[in-house]
Amino acid sequence: MLQPLAFSLIPAQRCSRMKCLLAILAMLFATSVFATSVANKSLEDIVRSADYVVVANIERVDMVDGRGRAVTNPKARTGPGLDNQIRFHLRVKKALFARSGAVPPTLAVPLWTAWHYNLGTMQEEASKNDSIFLLKGDHYEPAYPAHFERSMDERAEIERILADKGK
Repeated sequence: MLQPLAFSLIPAQRCSRMKCLLAILAMLFATSVFATSVANKSLEDIVRSADYVVVANIERVDMVDGRGRAVTNPKARTGPGLDNQIRFHLRVKKALFARSGAVPPTLAVPLWTAWHYNLGTMQEEASKNDSIFLLKGDHYEPAYPAHFERSMDERAEIERILADKGK
């Protein structure tokens, strides 16, 4: 009698078919969940990869779809498979570091589209307080998808890293 492939890989004398099936199911359920996450990166690594380090506050949060059209539904979501993107609109107070030229007084920072966000929650939770933003590229994207907005309490450490970066 032919055995299914899964059972043919496990010697019959070591376990019954039912035990093998349960073991295979347990392995399938034990695999990592398909959630959006990124590896932890140190403050130093993120600062060193930044093209721009600015003190700013978030004036507003908006969302655009894949064609750049405004999305206003507070329940609209971002995440894998969705074309929506949330943007932080920053009022720049001071540039601590700029790799190329002056930093505009306002920036639209596009957030990583793989994060699971909804527009209304982001609008409610965005802090109006000054923060330090670590950005990169011509479109002022986050220098790393996570931890690119830093507390003002970290300013001395960030400035120390920037001073070392210039050496």
